[in-house]
Amino acid sequence: MSTQASDNAEKESLSRLLDRIGRMARGLQYCHGLNPAQWDSLRFLAQANRFSRTPGALAVFLGTTKGTASQTLNALEKKGYLTRVTDPEDKRVRHIELTADGKLLLAEDPLNCLDLAIERLPADVVDTMAQGLNALCSNMQTRCGGQDMGICTSCGHFQGATEDGNMRCGYKQADLSCEDAQRVCINFDPMVPREG
Repeated sequence: MSTQASDNAEKESLSRLLDRIGRMARGLQYCHGLNPAQWDSLRFLAQANRFSRTPGALAVFLGTTKGTASQTLNALEKKGYLTRVTDPEDKRVRHIELTADGKLLLAEDPLNCLDLAIERLPADVVDTMAQGLNALCSNMQTRCGGQDMGICTSCGHFQGATEDGNMRCGYKQADLSCEDAQRVCINFDPMVPREG
């Protein structure tokens, strides 16, 4: 077998392996009366900052329409796992918050078994996989037209600490709590040049 044919076979094998792991992970998420999209939504809401806990941001994260994301949110709200709160500064915007039951349910996340499997791997393997999968995810997102999301403190819009101990978002021209600044944001853009 030629080197090129061998490389192609390895790439195809890796692609099939990623697909298989993805299918296994999806299959695990039909539990506690939820489906994979509902679990993904709960995880996103637990990781997102206050600007990103909206139906529109969830739709972007899930790669779906706002209508489909709203249906998922409605189902989770009926089950008592989330609630919608009107933004005090813009009454047209409704933020989504996990309820105490939603937070408790996340402690039983079926993907915890994947976390345990990863913990059994050597640290150097985990580091290599993390780098490779992050690059793969980024390439897929670029190719498929997805929007990048990331942590506020590594975003070009991030303006640092304020005098009162909060953090400042230049995109929203608003303060964030230190906790929120460590969360995922829909307005993330690592390419924006920082001021100063």
